[in-house]
Amino acid sequence: MRLVEEVCAKTQEYLQTVSKATRKTIGQFFTPVSIADYMGKMQSYQNNAVYVLDPGAGSGILSAALIDNLISKGVKHIEVDLYENNQEIIPLLESNFRYILNQLQTEGVALKYHIINKNFIEENHFEWTGLLPSKRYDIVISNPPYKKIGKSAVEASVMSDIVYGQPNLYFLFMAMGAKLLKKGGEFIYIVPRSFSSGLYFSKFRKWFFSEMRITNLHLFTSREAVGGTHDNVLQETIILKAVKTDEQTPSIIISESVDEFCAKAINSYTVNYDTCVSDNDHAFLYIPTSEQDAMILDFVNSWNANLPSLGFKMKTGLLVDFRERDWLEQTPNSNTVPLLWAYNFHGQKVRFPVEVPGKPQYLKDEPSTKRLQMNKGNYVLLKRFTSKEEKRRLQCVLLFEDDFSDYRSISTENHLNFITKENGRMLQEEMYGLYVLLNSSYLDRYFRILNGSTQVNATEINSIPFPSIGIIKEIGCNAMGCLDLNESLCDAIIEDQFIHKQIRKVM
Repeated sequence: MRLVEEVCAKTQEYLQTVSKATRKTIGQFFTPVSIADYMGKMQSYQNNAVYVLDPGAGSGILSAALIDNLISKGVKHIEVDLYENNQEIIPLLESNFRYILNQLQTEGVALKYHIINKNFIEENHFEWTGLLPSKRYDIVISNPPYKKIGKSAVEASVMSDIVYGQPNLYFLFMAMGAKLLKKGGEFIYIVPRSFSSGLYFSKFRKWFFSEMRITNLHLFTSREAVGGTHDNVLQETIILKAVKTDEQTPSIIISESVDEFCAKAINSYTVNYDTCVSDNDHAFLYIPTSEQDAMILDFVNSWNANLPSLGFKMKTGLLVDFRERDWLEQTPNSNTVPLLWAYNFHGQKVRFPVEVPGKPQYLKDEPSTKRLQMNKGNYVLLKRFTSKEEKRRLQCVLLFEDDFSDYRSISTENHLNFITKENGRMLQEEMYGLYVLLNSSYLDRYFRILNGSTQVNATEINSIPFPSIGIIKEIGCNAMGCLDLNESLCDAIIEDQFIHKQIRKVM
């Protein structure tokens, strides 16, 4: 039996004694053996002696898989530092590594291991700040804890230079692991995909991409697969391999599998490094999985504007319903204004009012609610949340000022976003142009490549490329006479603007 299989068998026995709720409170999720095995085989470090770091070691599954792979390649000296500060699992980790030590002795492999029962981030505080030497490991492999922490938590304080907003332990473990690698060292992590975009992770991404070069990304087409039979973790998760180097990496290998059996890849694709890793202020990580995805990235990234530069901005709906229940009304009167929800989306326009139980359509118009109101105007609305089963992530409608002429103002619920013109009234051709772009398969697919989440954040939409205002107006004028601006028609309008029109120019 391979080492990883024995360790996994003992881990399954442990899981029978600890509830999932208990493990969730500390961010503890175990790696299925097939994923651990796949990650262990990703290493390609060439040396007879290897120094390994496993932060958040748990029961030692990942280290066991890595050691299996190292000894299969003839490595004779292995040293492993295993950080784990959960007292309950330390005895299992110790038992597993005594077993591994005994097995390796029979094969003539020298193993040293150190179980460090301390906080990984806090213990390496001075390495992070540069007061102590930090580059000492050949390989770091990890399934880090997934847990949000407060801004004042010790881990966030230690690594405050890459923290923005509410931090999560997993990306701090990524950064510290990378910091502790030697030059040329290999980084193999299984992590949520959420770090790839969004404002909260921007400082981390800029730091990480300046230190590391990604070589491999592996995706799972099923979110449930990653948790195996233990956890059913519904985060969209990736396996990432990177190398600590200053050398340019021409490409990234991207692969996918349907379930946790990563070796049975359904797709493998090599993409240019610069197509995946942007070098602008946002430092987004794009994950295309086909040649068509790469073409869409190149097409949209050729646009040289964004909403703020064009005078627009997407914002989040103003009202959080459970906080403002006292101000909500089911029926209108002379002292109410419309409250729009994602439930008011109908086709390409807003339908108001609608009857949805528990979703009042009106807000009391009083001095205390002025903070929850916005001027009547022309807007493009987008849903903030969609279900993972829905075909589209970007779902939008047009809101016309004239449709609410009987009211002084309107309000928007927090589960939708709205695009507004910062100065002046949004013209109808601008509205329609923005709608066509957002309702096309091009921007919807672009967003999916950028963000694996079902949430549409204002930060990302304000950051992604848009064409010039002149082109937006042209697109809008071509769309204004259409009764049903479905995705196919929006695609056709965009293709006519950017492809067919260019062909006609040169003919």
